[in-house]
Amino acid sequence: MDPAFSIGRTDCWDIWTDENNSIVKKWKSFARIKKREHANETLRQCHYESNKLLQKIQGLPPVAARLPLELTVLYNTLLFSFSLSGGGDTGEELLSRGLVRGLEALSSQAPSRAPLDLWRATLQVSSGTELAHCVHQLACVQWAQWLSTCQLQSIRELALLLTDSWTENLTSLGDFLAAIREVHLSVDENPACSVALSSGEFRELLHVCSVVAQGVVQMEGGQLSEALLAFQEAAGLSCSRTLLAQVHTLTGICLSKLGRPQSALQCHRKALETDFGCLSALYQSSLVFRQLGVVQAEIEALSLLHSAVACPSSTEAGQDWTALIAPVTLLCSPAVMHMLSTPALLGVKYSLAQRSLHSRRFSEAVEHYLDLLASFHQEGQQPVTTGHSPHLPRIPEIYLEAALALLKAKRHWDAIVVCEEVVSKTVVLIPDQLAVPLSHAELRDPGSTEPSDEACEGKWESLNFVLWAAAAYFLQGQAFTCLKDSKEAVTHFTRCISLLVKVHVQHTGWQCEGTASGVQALQRLKVLAFTARGVSFMERQQEKEALHNFQLSLQASPGTGSAETELWLLEALWRLGRREEAAAYWRKSQGSTQSPTTEDTEGGVPLYLHSHFPENITLDADSVKRRMEEYVS
Repeated sequence: MDPAFSIGRTDCWDIWTDENNSIVKKWKSFARIKKREHANETLRQCHYESNKLLQKIQGLPPVAARLPLELTVLYNTLLFSFSLSGGGDTGEELLSRGLVRGLEALSSQAPSRAPLDLWRATLQVSSGTELAHCVHQLACVQWAQWLSTCQLQSIRELALLLTDSWTENLTSLGDFLAAIREVHLSVDENPACSVALSSGEFRELLHVCSVVAQGVVQMEGGQLSEALLAFQEAAGLSCSRTLLAQVHTLTGICLSKLGRPQSALQCHRKALETDFGCLSALYQSSLVFRQLGVVQAEIEALSLLHSAVACPSSTEAGQDWTALIAPVTLLCSPAVMHMLSTPALLGVKYSLAQRSLHSRRFSEAVEHYLDLLASFHQEGQQPVTTGHSPHLPRIPEIYLEAALALLKAKRHWDAIVVCEEVVSKTVVLIPDQLAVPLSHAELRDPGSTEPSDEACEGKWESLNFVLWAAAAYFLQGQAFTCLKDSKEAVTHFTRCISLLVKVHVQHTGWQCEGTASGVQALQRLKVLAFTARGVSFMERQQEKEALHNFQLSLQASPGTGSAETELWLLEALWRLGRREEAAAYWRKSQGSTQSPTTEDTEGGVPLYLHSHFPENITLDADSVKRRMEEYVS
C-alpha cells in the first residue's frame, strides 16, 4: 500500500500535490539546460512518474474538492504522453475518462461519450468556477490532439464552445480562423499545482499552428489567395524563430504557386534570416531559381544545402530540443511534412549532379555523379535497388546519367565501365520475350474484374530492365563512336536494338501505371539506336546498311522522326547515287510539317536518353540542305 494512505486522506492529497510539483520541477530544471542528450530519457521518466501518480488519484472515487489536483495531474500526464508520441490521438481515451470522472464529481453527465458532447457538458458545469482553468488546460490538449491529426472542423467546434458566447448562435462566428481568434481561456491559475506548460503559452502555440494548418489545407485546395492571408496572419503572431521561419517558407511556396517567384525568394530569404537552420527554405529557393532559369543561383543554393545536410550540427545549434510541445508535433500532416521536406544527403547530391549536367557543366556533373556511385558501393547497395528517398530515381538510372556525363566530359572509357555495371546487373533479368500491355485487361486474375497489381508491376519492372540494359549498350556504342572504333560501336548498338525488339507493345485500352512513360522511352531509344548504328555504318562506308537503319529509325516513331535522322537519310541516298529518291524525299519533307526538334523528342523521356551525336561525326546540315535545293531547282 502507498505510504500516503497511512497518514490520512487530507495529508495524502498534500503529498500527491507535492509529488506533482516535484515532477514538473524536474522537467523544467532539465529544460533550462537545453541539452539534447537524455531529453527523451528525462521526458519518459517524467511521464512514467506522472502517469503513476494519476493512477493513484484515480484509484479513489472522484471528489469535487480534489478535482483541481486530479485534472492538473491529468493535464501534465497528457502533455508528457503527447510529446513522447510525437503527436496524434495518443491519450484520447485517458482524456475522455478524466472528463467523465470530472462530471461524476460534479453530479453531472454527458449525453454520450462523444468528445464534443463531453466537452459541452464539462464546459457548462465548470464555467465560472475554480475548475474553469483546469478544464481549459485539458481543452488545449484536445485541441493539440485534433490539430496533429488535422481535424480542423472538430477544432472549430471546440473553439466555439470555448468562446464567451457558447450558449447561443455558435455558428455566427463564421470560419475556422475567426473561431480560434475568439477563444478565451481562464487565467486564474492554481498556485498550489504546478504545470509543465502554461495554458497561455500552449494556447499561443496552438493558435499559430492552427492558422498554418488552415493555410496548408487552403493551398492544397487551390485557394491560394486565402492561404496567403492565413500565412501572413500566422507570421504576425507570437511564436518561436523555428516556427516563424517555417511560416515564411510556406508563404514563399504559396507565392511561387501564385506566379510571384521574386516575392517567394524574399520570403525564403527572410526564413533563413530568422532561422539559419530552416533547410526547407534553402531547398525551396533552389526550386524557385530553377523555375526562373537562373542556373548559377540554383546550383549555389543546392551546394549550400548539401553542406548543411552533410554537417547537421551547424544547423541544429539553434534548435530547442527540450520544448515540451514542438511545432513539428502539431504540424505533422502529410501535406505539411511534404511542403517542408528537404532531400536527404544523397538526394541533394543527385540534384547537384543532374542540374550540372543540364547546364553543361560536365566536369562538375561527373564529380557529383561519381560521389553518388561511390556512396552506393559504400552502403553495399546493388544497382537495381530502389532508393528510399523520393528525390532519387532508380539507381540504374543514376548510373546511366553518370555515363552520359562522362561521355560529355570526354571520359569515354570510364563511361564504358559504368555502363558495364548496369549491364551486368540487369541483362540476366530480362525475359526472352516481353509483351507489355497498355491495358489492365490481360493482367486480370481469372474470374476477377480487378487488375492484378502484382502482374502489372512485374511487367513494368521487366520493361525497366530492358530499357536500362539497352540504354547502357547504346551509351557504350556512343563511347566507341567517339573513340573512332566503328566496329565496336555497331556491335553495341546492335546489342541495344536486340534487347529493344524483345518488347512487344499491345494496345488494348486501359494502360498499366508507368507503362506509357516506359514505352515512350523505349521508342525514343529505338530511334536513337537505329540512327546511331546507321551513322556508324556510314563511317564504315556501308551506305546500304546505313540507309536501312535510318529508314528503321523513322519507322520506329512514325511522324516524329528527328530532322537529324532525315538529313542522314538524304546523305545516304546521295552517296548511293539515288539522287532522284533523295530529291523526292526532300520535296516531301519540305511540304510536310516541320520535323520535331531535339527538345520536342526529348520531352518526357529520361535524362540519360537526352543524347546527341558525337561532335566528331556531326553532319553539316546547311551543306546538305543547300545541295538538295540546288539539285531540285
